[in-house]
Amino acid sequence: MDLINKNINPPTAVDKSDVYIGAMYVVSDEVNSFGGRFPLEEHERLAHLLIDSPVMAGHRKDKLPIGRNFHAVVVERDGKSWVKSYFYWLKSTEGAEALKKNIDGGIYKECSIGFTFLFPECSVCKKDIRTCPHEPFQRYDQKGDGVADVAYFNYRQIERVLETSLVYRGAVPDTSVSRELAVAGSGTADGSTSQPEQVVVINSLSELEPGKEYLLVPFYESLPIMVTFEKGVLHLQRYDGESIDSAICSRFPVKHLPEIHQACAHLVAYRGRERCSVEQLKRHLVGQSGPVTRLEIKLFPPAGLAVPKGSDNSAPNRIRMIRHRIAVVNNLDRSARSIMTRNGVRLWPVEANPWPSAGYQYRPLNTGTVEDGSYTLTIAGSGPFGTLVLADGNCKETFQIRQFNLARLLKGGRFIADKTESRLAERQQADKRTTRGQVISLIERDEGLVVDLAGPLSGKFVLRPIQLDGCQRFLFYRLVS
Repeated sequence: MDLINKNINPPTAVDKSDVYIGAMYVVSDEVNSFGGRFPLEEHERLAHLLIDSPVMAGHRKDKLPIGRNFHAVVVERDGKSWVKSYFYWLKSTEGAEALKKNIDGGIYKECSIGFTFLFPECSVCKKDIRTCPHEPFQRYDQKGDGVADVAYFNYRQIERVLETSLVYRGAVPDTSVSRELAVAGSGTADGSTSQPEQVVVINSLSELEPGKEYLLVPFYESLPIMVTFEKGVLHLQRYDGESIDSAICSRFPVKHLPEIHQACAHLVAYRGRERCSVEQLKRHLVGQSGPVTRLEIKLFPPAGLAVPKGSDNSAPNRIRMIRHRIAVVNNLDRSARSIMTRNGVRLWPVEANPWPSAGYQYRPLNTGTVEDGSYTLTIAGSGPFGTLVLADGNCKETFQIRQFNLARLLKGGRFIADKTESRLAERQQADKRTTRGQVISLIERDEGLVVDLAGPLSGKFVLRPIQLDGCQRFLFYRLVS
């Protein structure tokens, strides 16, 4: 009842005797009947957007809602990631008892979702599937190895959830509606009952204290942990006090790791380059099957500052300093845009301890827009490389581009780039010519960048992370519309 009264805030508070409660497995990460898919990294945002959306019958917009979604979580079911939504309806309303009986009796058993999104990302070329040459459900041999993959598109930049509906057949395979609420409470995948504090979502920076400094980090789907590395032994402890199995700790390379005494960190799970949900991470930690293929420990400052950069790039499991910014409220929006994921950023007052506090979640509404952003492109006259510096206020990213040729770039050429220190890049370029322009938008995507530039470099450009020669590098290219 607390979740209903807190998240929905009805004019008259409800109690257990007033309502019926049901649950829906709304979407999974499978391709639906339209050729679309909700990728894993969008599930947490979708769960957040589901809260306070209406429950309809058959997507009928000419009828009033029959219920309302008040809570949503990401869970694993039959080896797949699902977004599970909890909804309620009033016992005193007309048809309430009939709705309960039809759900309990298995008549109403499938569901669907109405939502808006901006970018249908093609699974083959990563471009807008409305304009690229690929079609959903068609097969394409992109690697030239004789294996044809079925094309689909990912729902990206989800804006709103309009409603969920009880339907005769859901677009996503195996949707279901029930009044089974086992996952709604305090239990976790491994049976523990301790939970971290819930993140507080803020929609406006006016909710924060002006003049105070805040620590910002990307909003990863992650597990808060405490890291200790002493006498060559790595120890990881969860928020509930449980130690993570030493067999998992032994996967991480520690050769170049300095001594660490109880440092805050976030543990992030991946399937290749795609981030997995927290539920999938928890299952992986207790030896259950799932999609997780590698792990990353992202250390908070100041401990993370001592970790040598790039020392473990060739290892699947890594220990790194988390990307972060420190900003006052007036500059917070700009700083957030420079490091945010699709779910935005987490932030804490700098004097606060990120352990075990979940902090705040903030997601700029106009995603990616940069004020006063600029770039500098320096092309060496004596050697086949260039340097691109992207600057946004106090934030600066520098990339050295191999075998660079501006004309080839603008015609669709692709180049290998390395992230480097700007001063090092400048020393290496005695004979050079420099051009400058404006950064219109800058979005972090899967540890890479998508930037919209104006000036000599005009259009959208991508810096996509790749593994090459055992190191993380970037593929730099222009998005051709």
